[in-house]
Amino acid sequence: MLNCRTDCEGLDIVSVACSRFDTIIELTLAGLLLFMPLAFGAVQPWSREVVIVLSGVIVLSFLLKMLWQKQRSMFRHWAYVPIAALLLIVVLQLVPLPCSLVSVISPNTAALKSELLGDLPNAGIRLDKMTLSFYPHATRHDLRLMLAVAGVFVVVLNVFRRPEQIKRLLMVIAAIGGIVAAIALAQTLFGNGKLYWFISTKYSEGYSGPFVNHSHYGQFMNLSMGAALGLIIVKLYEDFAGKKATPATIATYLGSVSARSLWILIAIIILGITTVFSSLTRGGMVSMLIAVGFTTLMLMRRYSFKEHGWIMVLIALGAFTCVLYVGFDAVYDRLATLRNLDQYSSRWQILKDLTIAFVRFPIVGTGLGTHAVVYPMFDHSTIAALATHAENEYAQVMEEIGLAGFAILVLFGIMVWSAYFRTIRRAGRPICLSAYGLGFGICAILVHSLTDFGQHIPANTFLSAVFCAVILTLGCIRQKDAPAHQTIGISWRRKTFLLLIFIGVLAVWMWAVIGADRMRVAHNKWNKVLAIEKSLVENKWQATGAQYDEIISYAQAALEQQPGNVQYRYWLNVYRWHCISQAVDPDTGANIIPADSMPIVCDIVEQLNEARLLCPTFGPVYCTLGQIEKAIFDDPAGAERIRKGFRLAPCDPVACFAAGLLDIEEGQVDKSVEKFSRAVRLDGSFCKRVVDIYLNGINRPDLAIAVVADDIWWLRYISNALRDMAGHEALAAEVNDRVVDLLEQECSQEAAPAAVFASLGDVYRRRRDNTAAIECYNRALALDYSQVGWHFTLAKLLAEADRIADAMQEARICLRLRPQFKAAESLIADLSVRTEAFAGEINP
Repeated sequence: MLNCRTDCEGLDIVSVACSRFDTIIELTLAGLLLFMPLAFGAVQPWSREVVIVLSGVIVLSFLLKMLWQKQRSMFRHWAYVPIAALLLIVVLQLVPLPCSLVSVISPNTAALKSELLGDLPNAGIRLDKMTLSFYPHATRHDLRLMLAVAGVFVVVLNVFRRPEQIKRLLMVIAAIGGIVAAIALAQTLFGNGKLYWFISTKYSEGYSGPFVNHSHYGQFMNLSMGAALGLIIVKLYEDFAGKKATPATIATYLGSVSARSLWILIAIIILGITTVFSSLTRGGMVSMLIAVGFTTLMLMRRYSFKEHGWIMVLIALGAFTCVLYVGFDAVYDRLATLRNLDQYSSRWQILKDLTIAFVRFPIVGTGLGTHAVVYPMFDHSTIAALATHAENEYAQVMEEIGLAGFAILVLFGIMVWSAYFRTIRRAGRPICLSAYGLGFGICAILVHSLTDFGQHIPANTFLSAVFCAVILTLGCIRQKDAPAHQTIGISWRRKTFLLLIFIGVLAVWMWAVIGADRMRVAHNKWNKVLAIEKSLVENKWQATGAQYDEIISYAQAALEQQPGNVQYRYWLNVYRWHCISQAVDPDTGANIIPADSMPIVCDIVEQLNEARLLCPTFGPVYCTLGQIEKAIFDDPAGAERIRKGFRLAPCDPVACFAAGLLDIEEGQVDKSVEKFSRAVRLDGSFCKRVVDIYLNGINRPDLAIAVVADDIWWLRYISNALRDMAGHEALAAEVNDRVVDLLEQECSQEAAPAAVFASLGDVYRRRRDNTAAIECYNRALALDYSQVGWHFTLAKLLAEADRIADAMQEARICLRLRPQFKAAESLIADLSVRTEAFAGEINP
């Protein structure tokens, strides 16, 4: 087997046949790149396990190639340094270090952990060593994926050296992009709002192919189009070498057999552009247009490509035509929202809050993957829901791995872009021209990452790594072929060294696969937990012992698979608490705990303290622990833990509700409004409890009105309750007038739902304004004819208005929709007596 020496100063490409290992690597990589987008971007635990397995096969195949064949050396490049340094930083975040050393590296990490965990039993011993990561479980999860990406990057950098290999790789990426785009277009034209037409998701409307999020789809498609664009440029250079691109020559060429592959690539790009626009991802559209402008400027610097501008015009016309057909108005309206900068105020606030987090933990960050459990304590945005990712990759990188990690990534980016500019400046080989397309894809994701977290999706991350590896390879290609080097024997020292590397990589891979498999199994168990929990919540946690045994059993099984998962440990003990605290004192509303259950309560407290060790910044643990300690053990420290829980997790509805209750108990009633309002926005099921507390508990209906704001349904609830409360008649009327105003405003909207008209009709009915009420119910039934209750109410209103014939007609409709409807039968019987006086008005 022929081979050549490679390093960052120059890469010799010689015509050699691919080895069997190369074939295995290429096929496995193609399968991996195809699997990830079709598996929803590989965001589920089962799909991530497949990704880790396939990436491990790729890396181990490469190492076996190094051992089996007499290959002189790996591709030597400085790019290995930032990759290794980044991995070392993440590993450092996971290593338990002496508290004194942590205080030097990240003083605020040591201080915050000491503050949060200093009240634990044996705190001195437990805090003697600590990790830099605030949630090692999440950091280990992300490290597994990072290792897989780094492994694939290294393999692509070393294996894909020949032009035909690079072309095959880019063609595979382009073809996969075409398949995904075809699925997206089919869903746009014939979809039912579900992924693959049968998988429901609350995030997708079926416009982004197999991806749940349209922004993630936009990043994937921009990368795929970059591969197709690179191949088009290479093919044009090869097919028009020495020819002048006249209209006649172009027309002849486009009709030739050799142009068939060009047409396929053009179709892929047109399809990709169309679906990026039809997916309505603003970030994807804007980043694509910026990347187009950048790539066009780079191409215009080459004189030989000025006469090939027709290909860009052809693609633009084709894409514009398809967008017009699919829905240009929707695309225009979506892009027009960019003029309203006020809608991004919450995102700007998130960036400001992340800046504060970065300042607190500047060197090595809070730990890879810890954003969801660390950011809430800095959150001052108006978004009530928890942000699992920052909507800015750069900000999240600085938050999680600090300035050290960010600087390493910047250095790596400089290497990639240096290789890009070096390649397009001295491109003496046709394959080097593919760098234009690769640069297009990288530019698009760099821009898009300012407003999205798409690089956390494996389908996008691996594709980006492959693009970077190919660009670095192209940047090291020599201008001319160098003579092939003969292979030489491998020394026993080098073979021993390679064998040790193979064993080490195999061990790491097994660790990653076992961790991914345990996560998959735990996730499946937890899905069963969530299904049971749904029925328990609907029954207000009142259930049989068998039901609680089942949910606790599944939760325990999930925790056994992942003992470091703070969510699993926390909720397992929440279920245990609900199981033993179902009895409630009717006078005080306090939970009644049987004496024989007190050991269980003590164990729950101990387990919750263990959960604090797993993730010191997980606020719900403190909140639940504080409530138990305060209510059961009358421990004054419980109140402080409730406050701490709210400070750490202002996006958790239970923490907000508990903190609001604590304010009321301590006489700070006005402060409770902000906490209760947040709890209601996060979980509407808390609204009735909050309103009842303000109305019946402390007689402050004004605060109940403040919490529900402009929620029509709860304002009506408050208005009805105030009618039965002495001394609040005027406030009840005021609230009722507000309800009418809100309903009338909503009914004036073009797309007002039927229920709104029915609600307004009910308000008019109570006011004895039957004419207006009849009109509202007629409009409601025009939108939803199947509502028997509305038909019956309308019948009674018509009867009161002496429109007997119409009233009987509505009552008969009730009987057609619901036979043997006793109330309708009685109404018809009553009206029949009255029909004698109005015989001329009733149709026989």
